[in-house]
Amino acid sequence: MNNDFYYNFENQFRGSRDEIIRRLSSYDGLMKLIGDFHENPNFLDVGCGRGEWLHKCNEYGFDSIGIDINEEMISFSKKLGLNVVNCDAIEFLKNTSSHSFDVISFFHIIEHLSHDQILTLINESRRILKNNGL
Repeated sequence: MNNDFYYNFENQFRGSRDEIIRRLSSYDGLMKLIGDFHENPNFLDVGCGRGEWLHKCNEYGFDSIGIDINEEMISFSKKLGLNVVNCDAIEFLKNTSSHSFDVISFFHIIEHLSHDQILTLINESRRILKNNGL
């Protein structure tokens, strides 16, 4: 699937960035709790897409990085000043040091992966998650 197709598909059917950011407000209580229990928490958003979740993380002052395999999504997110990397999720996780992140998220990604890839994603995420991470 070409990159432009999926980017345009998201814009047409998922909702505008502003709408998604509004929907993510349901996590505001969790974000506050994370900020209360972790000093300068760092976030990894796997499959960051257009960067709505990274935007929310930045609003809370968290150190966040997003990864996505879609070049168009990465380009769009970089134009917004977001910290993003164009990389395969499993490759990124395998090349990340253990206990590196306080919080790891992956919204709307597992439906794109095989069963074996999902297991690897979960196991590698557990490995790079800090003790008491989320």
